[in-house]
Amino acid sequence: MTENLGRVPRIYELCADGIRVGISDFGAAINYIRIQTERGWRDVCLGFDDADEYILSGTYCGATIGRVANRIKDARFLLGGREYVLSANDNKNCNHGGKEGVDRKFFHADPCGNMLELTLVSPDGDMGFPGELKLAVRYAIGARRLDITYTALSDKDTLWAPTCHAYFCLDGVQKGNCLDDMLKIYADSYTPLAADMTPVGNILPVKGTPFDFTSFRAIGERINKKCEQLEIAGGYDHNFVLKGSHAATAYGSESGISLDVYTDMPGVQLYTGNFLRGRSRFGELSPRAGFALEPQFFPDSANRKEFIAPVLRAGEIKTHYISYIFGSV
Repeated sequence: MTENLGRVPRIYELCADGIRVGISDFGAAINYIRIQTERGWRDVCLGFDDADEYILSGTYCGATIGRVANRIKDARFLLGGREYVLSANDNKNCNHGGKEGVDRKFFHADPCGNMLELTLVSPDGDMGFPGELKLAVRYAIGARRLDITYTALSDKDTLWAPTCHAYFCLDGVQKGNCLDDMLKIYADSYTPLAADMTPVGNILPVKGTPFDFTSFRAIGERINKKCEQLEIAGGYDHNFVLKGSHAATAYGSESGISLDVYTDMPGVQLYTGNFLRGRSRFGELSPRAGFALEPQFFPDSANRKEFIAPVLRAGEIKTHYISYIFGSV
């Protein structure tokens, strides 16, 4: 399955006022986020302590995703007049970088005070992507906030579009589902899906649909509503077109813990863990145990002229960021 099976990941803890974050050198993954409340500490982020369990679960839980987040249709793309064939791991599509994306690699970890930098070299041709890619993921912690900065450099023109695949349950991961969490997404439109889970190519307004999170709604309020798009995905697994850097706000209906997500990327994927499984440190995972808000470039943007393609030119250094800011309501 992977050369990493059997190797024990190391968990590094970053601490600041009101927050503790555990980060693994396997997949540069967030293992836990614990928020201090009046009733004590609550873990609001799903995670695995064991690399084998993580791989067998197929969840991407908390991991750094790459080289390209989300799906590339038919696992191929054109760049510079050349076609590249990728690792297909989602039927005929390439999803989250292929069968052995960066989420299944051990990173070199360099802790320094309230920061942790994890680095990885992805060789030319890794999962079919061109260029030797040097990737750095920096986690920096402050009072009730976590900032992630991604930096990449390639020796050939390539694609690069990272994200963090953290799953949240703001009432606490032991609750078992995220359906009561309240959510607002700062987007007036989304990209609908074809039957193969890649975008149709158009952009539609969310108004009057179950995808309207322009005001706070419980995640589970309309998730089972009769709707072709929800039926295709088994719930929410859709890209929203962001209006600015503030992607979303969510809060736990019982805990009152709030989360604000910021990014410089153009979209955010809401995924409600419709197929979650595996045994984590707090027991068996069930579908909808947590929700993911994945800042990203639009799915299949490498093949869609309507979308911004995530091209990284040879010798160019690019950065992207995601910020999670926790509070209370």
